[in-house]
Amino acid sequence: MDCQNEVIKMNINIESRELINAFKSEVKKKLPIWLTAKVGELKDFLDELEDHIWDKATELAEGADPEAMHVREAIVQMGSPRKIAKEFRTRGTPKFFVTEELWPWYYRSLIFAGIVSILVNMITMAFKLGKGDTGAIVGNAFWEMFVGFAFAFAAITLLFVQLSYQGFLPEDFKRLVEEEPRKHPKKPRKGKPKKPKATISTSGSYLFEAIVGFVIGGVLIFYPFASINEPFMATYMVGFAYWLKLVGGAMVIGGIIRFAQALVGKRLRFQQLFIALHIIPTSLNLALFLRLHFNPELIQVALQNRFTAANIPQIVKIIVILGAVFSIIGMFGELVKVAQLEVYGFTKTDAKYKKVIQIK
Repeated sequence: MDCQNEVIKMNINIESRELINAFKSEVKKKLPIWLTAKVGELKDFLDELEDHIWDKATELAEGADPEAMHVREAIVQMGSPRKIAKEFRTRGTPKFFVTEELWPWYYRSLIFAGIVSILVNMITMAFKLGKGDTGAIVGNAFWEMFVGFAFAFAAITLLFVQLSYQGFLPEDFKRLVEEEPRKHPKKPRKGKPKKPKATISTSGSYLFEAIVGFVIGGVLIFYPFASINEPFMATYMVGFAYWLKLVGGAMVIGGIIRFAQALVGKRLRFQQLFIALHIIPTSLNLALFLRLHFNPELIQVALQNRFTAANIPQIVKIIVILGAVFSIIGMFGELVKVAQLEVYGFTKTDAKYKKVIQIK
């Protein structure tokens, strides 16, 4: 008889365990990703949930060993898996469709997407202009820029709406930006503390760049057409003279933008705006160097008096490669500056970095 009772109790325990495991599995399916991704926290929550079920079942059994019916009733009183999981999806403070905690990340993502759209379309426009394509290239570039940003805006908005719905908070991303602990951490060096590194150039540096752009750009625009050079230019360097004029014009535009940056000082959004605008004259320079690649005759006549005909194609190729590489590096550099300003502000310090990823 005792053996029979033991078998009955064992079957009851097995059935109860199956009921609890099935309920835990359903709850786990409804939980947000931020919790299921944290194995330790997920296990603690499910263990705590199981303990609550057993406590409730024991209460329903009035102190006796709970049976399967008590466990089933305890599970019903716990509520549906969706209701339990919903508590973990409402951690954020509502603000439109994106939570207030994720709003700064959403805003920064849109800024970064806008700069990437400008960069990609300016490079594309530069290659088209360099090839000498006809049509509304500039207008199409700005239209494609708008369309690209619109798609990025829709995708980023949907992503952050979903993250807000899932109950994500900035601390859930913290592990993505924190450095992994080193096995052998470096010992701090003795001496004077390092001076905080500026994320962008100072107003003085921008003013110097503006003056250089005005001077060199002005020389390239006006010098080839000075009266003393008109006979030489008209005879040997007609196409190249216009090419120099365009290069000078791009440099003057860049100088104007740098001068504006020097004037606005440490005003974050204005600096980011002018940095983005500086990509445009840089892309024009890229187009002009690519123009030399597709039309090397523009400079061949000018070089024939100093170099042998065999060396001219190589010289043109070197000029084009160097000019294009520096232009593309400059454009990506502007993109990095915008991102650094958004993350660090004007001074790259640990305090600024921690402020971005701090737990609110």
